[in-house]
Amino acid sequence: MRGLSIKLGIKEEDIIIDDKSNNSFENVKNSFDLIKDKNITEIAIITSEFHLKRCYAIIKKSFPNIDVIMIHSKDGFSDRNNWFLSDNSWNSGRSLATYEANLLIKYAKENKIIDLDIEDFDKKNRK
Repeated sequence: MRGLSIKLGIKEEDIIIDDKSNNSFENVKNSFDLIKDKNITEIAIITSEFHLKRCYAIIKKSFPNIDVIMIHSKDGFSDRNNWFLSDNSWNSGRSLATYEANLLIKYAKENKIIDLDIEDFDKKNRK
């Protein structure tokens, strides 16, 4: 991703990489530890389409004043327009989307993330 970003015109000094995280919560904490001394008001997150909402909700829980640009990567089987075409076998588009939806509910109930209004969220963030 770093190489592709540079190839697409992102300056190397503007790329910050967290290589220590094991999950989304750690990734947000570690990434923000890397940028805490910088005057950053906006970040871009790049992840699979089904995972964007959880990343956004984790970030906004801890850093509500940071603007978040969400960029979805296409994987070809769990994207908005095709996840439902697969069966529910392990690691299929359907199982990933279902798993992610259940995590959003679980973490919102546990107050680990902000509780998103999904319909409103999708209307504001769909391009």
